[in-house]
Amino acid sequence: MKRILLIVAGIVGFLVVTAMVVPFLVPREVYKAQIEKAATDALQRDVKLTGDVKISVFPRISASIAGVTVANPAGFDRPNMIEAGELRGSVKWLPLLSRRVDVQEISFVDANVDLHRMANGTANWEFGTQASDESGSDGSSGGFDAGIESARLKNANLTYRDDVAGSAYDVKELDLQASLQALDKPLKAKASGLFQGEQFDVDLQLDSPDALTTGTQAAVTFALDSTLGKARYDGSVTLGDAPALSGAFSASSDALAKFAAFAGVDLPMDLSRLGKIDTKGNVSGPFSALNIDVVSFTQSSDMAKTDFTGQIVLADAPTVTGNLALSAPSIADLATFSGVEMPLNLAPLGGVSAKASLSGALTEPAIRFETLSIKGSQIDASYTGALTLGEKPALDGSISAVLPQAGDLAAQLGLDLPARNALERVELKGAIKGPADALNLNNLDVKHSGALLNATYTGAVGLAGDGRINGKVAASSNELRALLKAADVEMAPGDTLKTSNVKSAIAGSFKKLSLTNLTIVLDDITGKGTAGIDLTGDRPKITGNLDMGPLDLSPFLGEADQAAKPKQAGVGWSKEPLDLAGLKAVDADVQITTSALTFGNVKLTDAALATKLDQGVLTADLSKFKAFGGDWSGKLGVNAKGATPAVDFTMDGSGVGMSSLLGTLAGFDKLSGTGGFQVTGAATGNSINDIMNALDGKVTTNLKDGALKGLNVSQLVRSAQSLQQALTTGSLKNLDFSSALSPSASTDFSSFDTVLTINDGVANVDLMKLINPVMGIDGSGQINLGGQALDLRLATSIDKAGQGTGSVVQLNGIPVPVRISGSWNKLKVSPDTSGIQSALKAELGNKLKDQLSDRIGGEAGAILGNVLGLPATRAPTPEPAPDTPDGAAPETAQPEAKAPVTLESAAEQAARDALGDLFKKKKTVEPAPAEPE
Repeated sequence: MKRILLIVAGIVGFLVVTAMVVPFLVPREVYKAQIEKAATDALQRDVKLTGDVKISVFPRISASIAGVTVANPAGFDRPNMIEAGELRGSVKWLPLLSRRVDVQEISFVDANVDLHRMANGTANWEFGTQASDESGSDGSSGGFDAGIESARLKNANLTYRDDVAGSAYDVKELDLQASLQALDKPLKAKASGLFQGEQFDVDLQLDSPDALTTGTQAAVTFALDSTLGKARYDGSVTLGDAPALSGAFSASSDALAKFAAFAGVDLPMDLSRLGKIDTKGNVSGPFSALNIDVVSFTQSSDMAKTDFTGQIVLADAPTVTGNLALSAPSIADLATFSGVEMPLNLAPLGGVSAKASLSGALTEPAIRFETLSIKGSQIDASYTGALTLGEKPALDGSISAVLPQAGDLAAQLGLDLPARNALERVELKGAIKGPADALNLNNLDVKHSGALLNATYTGAVGLAGDGRINGKVAASSNELRALLKAADVEMAPGDTLKTSNVKSAIAGSFKKLSLTNLTIVLDDITGKGTAGIDLTGDRPKITGNLDMGPLDLSPFLGEADQAAKPKQAGVGWSKEPLDLAGLKAVDADVQITTSALTFGNVKLTDAALATKLDQGVLTADLSKFKAFGGDWSGKLGVNAKGATPAVDFTMDGSGVGMSSLLGTLAGFDKLSGTGGFQVTGAATGNSINDIMNALDGKVTTNLKDGALKGLNVSQLVRSAQSLQQALTTGSLKNLDFSSALSPSASTDFSSFDTVLTINDGVANVDLMKLINPVMGIDGSGQINLGGQALDLRLATSIDKAGQGTGSVVQLNGIPVPVRISGSWNKLKVSPDTSGIQSALKAELGNKLKDQLSDRIGGEAGAILGNVLGLPATRAPTPEPAPDTPDGAAPETAQPEAKAPVTLESAAEQAARDALGDLFKKKKTVEPAPAEPE
């Protein structure tokens, strides 16, 4: 037995020695050629060994080959697929005895691997197949089991290029160490290197590689630590036709943009702005519809902080459901990050904080906010409701906000709002719905308070296009001019347009509004009805149909106190420039009904007024109104378009009280009566004074049953005896007209017709005829409307018997008119002696000159007698008058004999005084020339 053991030991020893010695006896070139041939046949590629081949059989079988290259197929741009600096391998002896290959080590050192897919789809890692040995075995008779204690890649470089996808990846400085005892035993692997220039470390444990190859579930632990982030997975993995995962995961990264690029995820946002993320959760399901339960997700950066719990499904259309909490110091930065282009500058909105639930598409989820708060220096707002993200984010919820300075906020946002500079504190609440650039706000309750405007609004507003508004508004201002200036409406200085108060239902756009159930108070004017405001043109345009009640326009025509002070005659027309800037500030088309329309001292009642205002041209059509006790109709035009305002008017009245008319318009109350009145006129001027002095037109009156106050023409012209006595005494100065010319005196008439033609403010009397039962007056002359003066001549005829057979009042054939002259407040009424003067000159002229030296009597005496109204006398003759009617005694003839001398002296003196008074200076009568001898 001992011998047998020795023999066996000797044989084994021989075999061992032989195994150790024989490899060294075989030339290395033989190994090299055989390895190249075997590898070339196996890979169907040229395999070259450019370095030495080292063989070792103790303590294990090992080989080392330097300089290994594996060629690329024809057509690839690089000659080799693999270039390795050294390839080492070793196998344990004893397991071979039990038909098991136990690889101690396989190492690639300094390997360069180029994996390349060309544009035609051909890949260089697709190797050809070798024909099987004709005597091949099906392996049913047995085979070797294999295990690898250590497989290493050291300092390897891998390059992957895909010309089809246009992508390229590379791994450099790769160190990989793995061990696998058997295919059904755990696989452990660790690797480190640079992937796309980023450092990474990987630790992998797989309980059964054989399970992966058979499509069954395999437990796996995977940990990644890289410059892109950290990730860990503990669970199972299933490969095959439907790869799947089931396990727990955790991940963190502060390089999300690089990570997204690595994962091939293309998002329309800069993920680097998100800062750092940390997440934990569970994952399950196939890769094509991976279900991720997020236990926690946190994101933190200077742009925003986010917390999320929920579920994400990575299917063809990724979805998300869960709860989100968000805070961001800048809404503008958040919108920029999201890739949302907004038509407004969002920077003034400040920051945002929110709590919400999410559902829907991962990239554009529907968000329902439990709370969403926006806070900035000019806004404090909150929102509850839905937000849908997309190309144009949309809202559907309720909103409340406080804007301390709404005008400043609008300017910073870039909103062009009317009267933006007047907007101050705004408080609002309501429902909001629609895309961000075309929001609709309903059930709004808005309040504005400020120095220039206080207002409330309830209703709806749409922000699309020119906007939409439908609701009720109330607004008031005690600084209306400043408010209009803030709305870019230029206003000249003045005392009008100071206050306003408006209440109305309102509908339309921001630039074109209609108002119904309108109540408007403008200064002291109040109106009710409908109106419209159109801001689409060069100037605001106002339309309306209003019942204005009492309407006083006096402040808009120059003097603010016209309504309080009646026009006083003689103070002159106002020279204050007309304040017509308001006519050029707006256009208008307004129908007005008013119970009383006042222009200064002119008051119209029951007026229906249609007004149009276009580019500073005002047209007012007064189809009916009552004024000065009568019924009227007329038109008024005011053209403020040019540098000098122009006015034109037409008026037609019936039953007009002349005293009221002239007293109001001209301060002249000396004429009363009722009748018709027609007037047309036109003028230009910058003040009432200019207009009155430039007035052209025509006036026609037909008065009945009136009186001319301050003058009793009947009494004046009937005082013939006083006139004759005055002329007899040679002086008119002693006449007493106090009873005929006094405030209590008047001349009644049954009719008074007048036609006046006005040129440059002066009315020429074309017709003026006054008639009463015992008297008639024909007038002529001028009325200076601009200068507030007149000069009229009234030629009077009288019927002393009252039987209608009147004749012109005469002084022995010379008519005596009455003259009314002077300013309106200081009228002078006197007999017009110019006719008497002319008659005396004509009748006495030459004859008085030739016969003053003769005895008074004869022809001259007769003339003076006729003028003075004395009985006709002649010089006595020697013979007594035979035909004396009453048989006058001689004692009656004696005075007649003396009369010529007495009458001569009296007539001469009377003529001197009369002529002196008539011609306004004393006439010295030269002594009669001496009779020739």
